[in-house]
Amino acid sequence: MKPSKKELRLFNDDQSPIFGFIILILISLTLMGLDSRKKIHQEIRQKSDYLSIPITYAINLPKNVSESLQQLFKSKAQLLEENQKLENNVINLSIENQRLIFIEQENLQLRKSLGIVNNLGFDSIGAEIILPKVKNGKEIIMVNKGLNHGIKIGQPVINNIGLIGQIIFVGKNYSEINPITSKKYIVPAILEKATDNIIIRGNGNKYLEITMYPAHRKIKIGDILITSGIDSIYPKGIKIGKIIKITPKANNQFNHLLIAPFSGPRTYSQVRIFKGSKHD
Repeated sequence: MKPSKKELRLFNDDQSPIFGFIILILISLTLMGLDSRKKIHQEIRQKSDYLSIPITYAINLPKNVSESLQQLFKSKAQLLEENQKLENNVINLSIENQRLIFIEQENLQLRKSLGIVNNLGFDSIGAEIILPKVKNGKEIIMVNKGLNHGIKIGQPVINNIGLIGQIIFVGKNYSEINPITSKKYIVPAILEKATDNIIIRGNGNKYLEITMYPAHRKIKIGDILITSGIDSIYPKGIKIGKIIKITPKANNQFNHLLIAPFSGPRTYSQVRIFKGSKHD
């Protein structure tokens, strides 16, 4: 067995780490001194910022774009929702305004028709048109007053514009009105500025007519016809309609007069029904 040989090294050529550490401390102290006097650190930091800012911006760009788009879409959705709410409010206010205008017009109409009735000296009752309907091919108007309210067959119906028709059927809580344009409707009338009695008939369409009016009597388009009151059913002075067409008959002794009614079942929803003279 060979004895191990150990070499004893009296001198080590490798540098000691302590020496390098001391050198680094000296360099650091030197740099700190220079930085304290010359502010080298601030200059280096400022110059390095010029490089770091674009890099940081580029790194954060996708995130920033994503957040901006999310905020944009969120803001747009909120604006659309708020816009929808505003539009709904405008619609609601418009409907309410129309309703108030309608109520105001109906109140005005009721005051006028009540004033007409009072001036004519007839008892009357207000009623509301439920709906016009067709019965056996003819238009019938229904109102919400009947036997329980003292309504009877034959009573005339008006509004503040003019004559509407006559009661032809009465139930407990409703009545049917025959409109003045019906072929079965006849009403005694006079010209507003004359005294000659005339019979007016409905023509089954939208108008009334006088089939045989003497040609020698003075008459013109636009003349107004009113109830004569001769039959004791209709009060005198209710407006019926105005002449819109004059057609000579074949023998030239008579004229055919076409009359447009002043009022109709769809003019207003409120009407008044004459129940009879206040002196009866």
